[in-house]
Amino acid sequence: MTAIRIIAANTFREALRDKILYLFLGFSVALLASTKLFGILTVGEQDKIIRDMGLAGIQFFLMLIAVMMSVLLISREIESKTVYYILAKPVRRWQFLLGKYFGLLGTVLANLFLMTVMLVLFVWLYGGGFDPKLFLATSMIGVEMAVLVAFATLFSVLTKPILGSVLTLAVFVVGHVSQDLWLLTRHLPGSVGRTLVSLLYYVVPNLERFNFKTEVVHQLPIPATAVGLAVVYGLVFSALVLFLACLRFEGKDLQ
Repeated sequence: MTAIRIIAANTFREALRDKILYLFLGFSVALLASTKLFGILTVGEQDKIIRDMGLAGIQFFLMLIAVMMSVLLISREIESKTVYYILAKPVRRWQFLLGKYFGLLGTVLANLFLMTVMLVLFVWLYGGGFDPKLFLATSMIGVEMAVLVAFATLFSVLTKPILGSVLTLAVFVVGHVSQDLWLLTRHLPGSVGRTLVSLLYYVVPNLERFNFKTEVVHQLPIPATAVGLAVVYGLVFSALVLFLACLRFEGKDLQ
């Protein structure tokens, strides 16, 4: 566990040197600008607009962080020969990979925390008051990102950096329309098409399970059961994907 913690901390520091937190500044400026613009156009709807666009913005920017950082997750270590130095020590490959995962996830969650604070402040400034549901909604985005970063880790082991980022982005997009894909299978004429879509439905996680934006924006109740099941679903899916990543990395030729 010590090795995983050290590697995760180093990965997190490397991300900070890459100035990844500038995405937080970009988010803040964009949110402020959009708030003033839409506040003029929609009188009396500022609170809902801030919640809606704020949560969507957090999700989008965190996805970008996961996609961009996954490009360099393993390839940078191989190119700089750092991986050989680390693995020459009493560090197992799976420990190295999990350390990289938790370091990248820590970077994403640090941005999530800063963005959440900014969103809560905007809601409060525009008369929305303090809403604990915002923290719940952004926490579920954090669980979603744990799943996405797990896939980014897997793809960084399986493929080239650019392709890994494209596949991670594809998981994000397909994961948010997987329920629609399932409904689509009923209307596809060919068995091959239905099989392919069904395969995507079961292989790609249903990321809409973590989406509680509608409930937060319209002040609807959020069932505790739905939250609990979503958390378990995310943790299990992340663990399975990480297991596959570690299994593949154990046999990967690093030359």
